[in-house]
Amino acid sequence: MTLPVPSGADLLTRSLDVLRTHQERSERTLSLIPAENIMTPLARLPFLADLAARYMFDEHTDPAVGDWRFPAGKEAAWLETGLTVPLLRHLTGAATVNVRPLSGLHAMQMVLAGLGGPPGSTIACLAPGQGGHYATADIARQLGYTPVHLPGRGMHNLDTKELAGFLSKHRPSLVYVDQCHALTSLDVTPLADAIKYGGLPTVLHVDISHTLGLVLGGALPNPLACGADSLSASTHKSFPGPQKGIIATRTAATGQRITQIQPRAVSNHHFAAVAALGLSLAAFADRAGTYAQAVIANARMLGKELAHSGWSLAGSEFGYTRTHQLWVTHTPQPTARAAAARLYEAGLHVNWLTDLPVGPALRLGLAEATWLGLGAQDMRRLAQIMTAAADESVPLSELADRTAALRPGPGRRYPFAPRLEGDAARTAGAGVQAVLAEVTS
Repeated sequence: MTLPVPSGADLLTRSLDVLRTHQERSERTLSLIPAENIMTPLARLPFLADLAARYMFDEHTDPAVGDWRFPAGKEAAWLETGLTVPLLRHLTGAATVNVRPLSGLHAMQMVLAGLGGPPGSTIACLAPGQGGHYATADIARQLGYTPVHLPGRGMHNLDTKELAGFLSKHRPSLVYVDQCHALTSLDVTPLADAIKYGGLPTVLHVDISHTLGLVLGGALPNPLACGADSLSASTHKSFPGPQKGIIATRTAATGQRITQIQPRAVSNHHFAAVAALGLSLAAFADRAGTYAQAVIANARMLGKELAHSGWSLAGSEFGYTRTHQLWVTHTPQPTARAAAARLYEAGLHVNWLTDLPVGPALRLGLAEATWLGLGAQDMRRLAQIMTAAADESVPLSELADRTAALRPGPGRRYPFAPRLEGDAARTAGAGVQAVLAEVTS
């Protein structure tokens, strides 16, 4: 029996209905997932514009320079060469930045391939028990390297007494500090010093995917200023940008090593995402420090309120967190998974993970909620909603309404982004209308 194939019009109608339903739910919920954030509406505009279909290969600040074998993106090239790249260099203090990676994991692959040395070289990274990324060692092996784990002391500290001996024994070509789960950022200064004073040709790279927004805002140390040769990050976690990846280097020579492997690592680097990143950086730059401090303050306050309500959290000895993350090790529900399911019905999206250094737990993040406009004064109400959902003391439908009421309205959204006024507002409005006219025609 042959089943009827739906028409294209029917599929489009259903697809738009799914998008509408998702969007309507998003306006009533809060994401407390530390790996997610949201862009301002203007920063999302490039994904609807014509340049979303265009290549941009010529990395010249002057569009008149270059061969432009793919010229359709030429008039928009400034969005990469004049906006995104200069802002990133300014905020990171880097000699070079590379916006070609498609994601944080893709940036990791480019760094390993570009800075890891010849096949057979040793690459040192963090153990999962210290918050190391699950994929680093496996990707290193796939690329022909030998991975080893850095000596650790507790969840967030290297064993500084062992570093010199470790480096002398393994002589890694690359040390890749891949802190994925982090309540406090790892101090890489002793590691940089050990490499320097050991006289090794080792490259030190730090992945700050989770903490990029906090580093750019000055709330956490910049690895480049601490002696790292390079850093990489995804741009959609504590930083409120598109799903993309970046690499920044302290010297032009290190950046050139990444550029050399680029043609074999990425072709289309998604020009719309680069433009969206530039717009996100412009919206972020003026109040980066205020935002970054607010994220950490909100996370610490929520941790305190949850602890007062009977939840158990890691990191109590230092105020539960020094980043945007919180790890809840015990909830009123029997498992983290069960608690996450009830929180979802209450309009709160959270991670439940089994690979945290503390074991199965909820991993919460306050970056998106802060970017939207929640402040320290909202954390008690948020903790009350979470507690009532987990201990089943209030119907979930009622808690979902409370979450929707807690979410900031249009007047409070994105309080850390600049307000467009006068000619800037009129220009932005005209640009939006031009794109929407194409979408709805």
